[in-house]
Amino acid sequence: MAGIRRGKGMGMRVRAAIPLAIALGIAWPAAAQTPAAEPAAAPAIGPEAAGPVLNLVQRGIPAEASAENGVLARERALAAGRRTAWERLATEAGTTAPNLSDSQIDNMVSSIVIEQERTSPTRYAGRITVNFNGNRVRGALAGRVPGLAPPAAAAGGATATPGGPASNWVDAVAIYHSMGEWLEMLRRLKGAGPVASVELRAIAVDAARVRLGLRAPVESVAGDLGGLGLQLAPAVGTRPGEAWRLVLAGGP
Repeated sequence: MAGIRRGKGMGMRVRAAIPLAIALGIAWPAAAQTPAAEPAAAPAIGPEAAGPVLNLVQRGIPAEASAENGVLARERALAAGRRTAWERLATEAGTTAPNLSDSQIDNMVSSIVIEQERTSPTRYAGRITVNFNGNRVRGALAGRVPGLAPPAAAAGGATATPGGPASNWVDAVAIYHSMGEWLEMLRRLKGAGPVASVELRAIAVDAARVRLGLRAPVESVAGDLGGLGLQLAPAVGTRPGEAWRLVLAGGP
């Protein structure tokens, strides 16, 4: 009986100690359990298996230029910044950048973020972040970076590419009310499949003269651009080289 009493007393002391241990944050030993089998770890995929990684987001890129007016200075500065970002991307991938035109580099850029900028009547200086399109960059660097994955395959097994080269060229005058409108027009043109290139010939505060490289007849492309909120139509009474007029839908 004494042994039983001692056992009961010990059990009471243990039960009393449990809440105290919990209050003090002491781990109480649990009953022994058979450990569950852990799932097998997935094999690590190193750089060799995954291939070279492209840094498609280039930050802190300087963009500076001077010109006869602030609008043109900005355009030149952004073009220089895109080229610097492209060259840096290629260098980080372990190769030298192919010698591409400003238009070709522009076609690989998905977007630009202005980090900071300073403007004057004839100069633009800033820093930008350039976001590149992965498929287009892989296509441009194909064969130059060992182990680089090819552009992603599209539906039906076809390779997703930015499209074929231009087969038609059109000179047009883009009309806008502000720099924001002009940049929005450029963004929509870059996103249009039938547009292979946009070459800036001259620019002012309210209009720009551009040469469009098209992958289809202009009449067909005009209809496609209409779906993107751009109106490309024959201009009346224009000078040579200004046969078409480009505006944002609902614009001037």
